[in-house]
Order: sequence, then C-alpha cells, then structure tokens
Amino acid sequence: MAHENHGLPPEEHIDHWNEATNIYMVVIVVSLWFFFYVRKNKGRIVRMLTMKKTTRDQTDLMNSRYKEELQQVRLRQQLESYYVSRKWDQGKPVSQDHHVNLNGM
Repeated sequence: MAHENHGLPPEEHIDHWNEATNIYMVVIVVSLWFFFYVRKNKGRIVRMLTMKKTTRDQTDLMNSRYKEELQQVRLRQQLESYYVSRKWDQGKPVSQDHHVNLNGM
C-alpha cells in the first residue's frame, strides 16, 4: 500500500487525490463550457476567422488614419510647447488664453 501512495500516509494521499480530482473537474467544466460556447457562436467565430481581405484592408486604413491624426495632434502639441518656450526665453509674457484650434482640420 505504501508503494501505491508513493510513500505518503493515507490521509495525505487522499488529500492530494482530492485536489487533483478538483482540478480535473474544473478542466472538464471549462472544456464543456467552451464546447457549448463554440457551438452556440460558431457563425461569429467562423466570420472572424474568415474575414475578407477588403475588411482587413479597411481596418488597416482606419488604423493608419488614426495614427496619422495622432501624429498631427502630437506635432501641434510640440509646436505649441516650442512657441511657449520661445516666448519664455525672450522674456515675453505668455498669455494663458493661447490655445491651438484642433477643430480646424
């Protein structure tokens, strides 16, 4: 009996066995949930996996436009901070109402 328990007393062996059984039960429950989820949402999953090339191109185009807009905003912010620092270096008062109109573009 000690050889079957790998040298553990029966109480510890039972505890380890129960922990392993609990892990197996969790894996089984999660696997069943995943199986039923895939079965229920098969169409959605298939659509995501077989997305057309044009759809991917459109998302890439949208992402590139978004990146370009972010670059423009960053450039405006850098120019504004450069303008303020130049005024500060020249000793001119920096007006608090100075702002960049972002709605213009």
